[in-house]
Amino acid sequence: MEQAIYRELIVTGVDAKDSEDAIRQVGQLFLKEGFVKDTYIDAVCEREKVFATGLELEGISIAMPHTDIIHVNKPGVTVAKLAHPVEFEHMGEPGRKVQAEMLFMMAITNPEDQIGTIMRVLGVFQNKEALEAFKAAETEDELYEAAAKYIG
Repeated sequence: MEQAIYRELIVTGVDAKDSEDAIRQVGQLFLKEGFVKDTYIDAVCEREKVFATGLELEGISIAMPHTDIIHVNKPGVTVAKLAHPVEFEHMGEPGRKVQAEMLFMMAITNPEDQIGTIMRVLGVFQNKEALEAFKAAETEDELYEAAAKYIG
């Protein structure tokens, strides 16, 4: 599986007013660094309306927005710690809301890698040590260190 974590895709303190604003702000990292096409951000926002990506996990709520491979140039995962929780619809439970504290936005170029990437991210939150490292990270460097160690 290809590298997923890059320092330039790590951000903290994202001050978003809602889930779409969070997706748009975090998606700009992908766009700025050339990982995605200019259609990516709108496509993620539209997909989120149909296929929600919020998850309430043990000790933290996250969202894992992504979209189709046609909008992606290079695979990667943007890890974003939000300044305050933002409401996302729960994945697989329509009508249920979660207060996401972090986004793991994915740019995927190979559909077969999609499940693997999602499982790598979810695996982080089944590991108590990893969960604590992500929650404790206050700077972008600390967040990058945790992401590189536990996601790769």
